[in-house]
Amino acid sequence: MRTLLSEVEDRHAALLNLLQTAAHRGSPAQPGEARMNTDRFLAEASRHTAAATRVLLPSIAKHLPAGRSEVRDHLRAIRRLELTLVKAKAKEYGQAQTVRTPWPSVWAGVRTHLARTIAAERRLAAMLAEHLESGDDARLRERFTRAIATSPTRPHPHLPHTGLMGYCTRLVWAKLDALWDEVEGRVTSPSPAVSARNTLLP
Repeated sequence: MRTLLSEVEDRHAALLNLLQTAAHRGSPAQPGEARMNTDRFLAEASRHTAAATRVLLPSIAKHLPAGRSEVRDHLRAIRRLELTLVKAKAKEYGQAQTVRTPWPSVWAGVRTHLARTIAAERRLAAMLAEHLESGDDARLRERFTRAIATSPTRPHPHLPHTGLMGYCTRLVWAKLDALWDEVEGRVTSPSPAVSARNTLLP
């Protein structure tokens, strides 16, 4: 039976697979493959953080004893991750401030903050599962899945993350991101080869 926790864990595994592919910048089989792999990872990571913020954090604040404190801590972790994703996108598209930063350094920062975010998110999802009835768990899982499909494909660390303002702002930016993705020719659909598990899970 699919649960919110299993959904979150599978998303984490997929993100780690995408990161591993994006960070392996050897001789690509096709021109543009490295950029395509990076775009895929950045889009999925951005969608995931936005969906987790929209769906998981309000339930954590409501149901867990120290929920509000947990949410504040996790929002800080998400912002730090999003800042590293911004740096990776800037590096991929040749922005001047990233020219002297080598790719290994960029990906090391992404790995560090993604691992921390995943570990915290998995812990919170497991704690939340203990406070939810099966019907509530199923509804939350469905909302989380839908939120991923309608979330921005770019990181936005400086936009509001929570509340009505965060929800509305990110819906608008999801549409703007889709427009700019088309203009830039970004590949934002996940690769069908992404597996459901990865041994790099912390």
